[in-house]
Order: sequence, then C-alpha cells, then structure tokens
Amino acid sequence: MLELQHPYIAVDVRGKASYGGGQQFSPDPMLRRCGCGVVAATDLLLYLSTWHPNGAAEYFEGLLGSEPIPFPAYVTCLSRMNRRYFPMIPHAGINGVMLMAGMERFFRDQNMPYTARWCFSADKLWARMEHMLREDFPVITSVGPNFPQIWGKKRVRFYIQSAPGQFIPAGGAKQHYFTVTGMDRDWLRISSWGRMYYLRRQEFEEYTHRDSLRFVSNILLVDKK
Repeated sequence: MLELQHPYIAVDVRGKASYGGGQQFSPDPMLRRCGCGVVAATDLLLYLSTWHPNGAAEYFEGLLGSEPIPFPAYVTCLSRMNRRYFPMIPHAGINGVMLMAGMERFFRDQNMPYTARWCFSADKLWARMEHMLREDFPVITSVGPNFPQIWGKKRVRFYIQSAPGQFIPAGGAKQHYFTVTGMDRDWLRISSWGRMYYLRRQEFEEYTHRDSLRFVSNILLVDKK
C-alpha cells in the first residue's frame, strides 16, 4: 500500500490515541454537526507542521512535539482554525472552494511554500491522490451529497479491517470530508471521526457517478510551489 511516510495525527482521547481528529471532539454544536472539513484541514496542517521541513507553522507553536496531542489542546486548536481560517455556512459546513481559500490564506500567513486548489475533473482523481501520498501529503477527500435527490439516503460504505485482507462494513457517509492516508489498487485507508476506516475505490466511483456529482466528490490538491 502506498501510504504517508510518517505517523498520522493522533489525539489523546481518554488515554487512547485516535486516528486523526474528530468533529465530535468539539463542544461547539455547529462543529459537531458539520465540522468534518475543518477537522480535515486542521489535521493536514498539523501533519505538515510536524513532519515537513518547510511546513513548520508558528501558529501551532506549543502544540507540536506531543504525540498524541492532548485533547484540550486539540479542541482549542480546532476552534481557532474554524474562527480564523475555515468558517462554516450554518448547518451546511464548508465547501471545497472555501476549504481551498482557507488553506491558501494559512499558507500565506505562515510563509509555507505550498499551494492548494479544489479539483473537479474525474479522470485525474486517483493519479493526483497517488502523487500527494508520494509527496507525503494527506489527501482531504469529499464524498458529496445525493444528487439530484439531495435528501436521498445513499452513502459510500466504510469498512474496518478485521484481519489482513478481511474487511467488515462499518457504516458509511455522504456529504462528508475524510482524509486519505494510504491507497492501493482496490482500497483507500482513511481517517474519519478519529478512527481508521477503509473505503473501496470501486464503490466510491459508483457512488459519485450514480448517486452524486464528481465536482463535489473530489480532493483538495495540495502541492509544493
């Protein structure tokens, strides 16, 4: 499996290390309801600041170097990122263009040599995802809402790995951001709600073509300048 070169962000949740952050960590009702994009963006920036030589951000001073990150410190950081860089549309969260704009602003403010843009094309998705992982960038990915039946209940299925090569269904998602930390020809390994899940690539393709739209089911492409 092609994967990140370093351990992913972890938060100390009652003595156990999470796999990435989770919107349910926040006491803020809006973040808990639709803050998955803020979580994904914060975790990506924490990862860059922790592991990339050119990614150290003064904004996170005092927060890094602790593995896993203390729960109160992470929750405070999430709230600050929401207020300053990743404001949400009430009851709707943050769209891909807003996510891109917030990421670009953070890069400028912290003098980080990266760029970000929201992708729309279907044919370059997997190649771009592979490129980011090879460059050691976590990949913020969106699974869009149902369309045209926007109130529909179709979801992309998530799995947990019970043993090598054995995967058990464990819920699913729509209109949700998660972060890809590894991939092979068939599966994506992802961080969502502070846990490790797996997603079948074929099922993601089927959902985006049959039940949603590609431009809202895509990735935030982060790369070096």
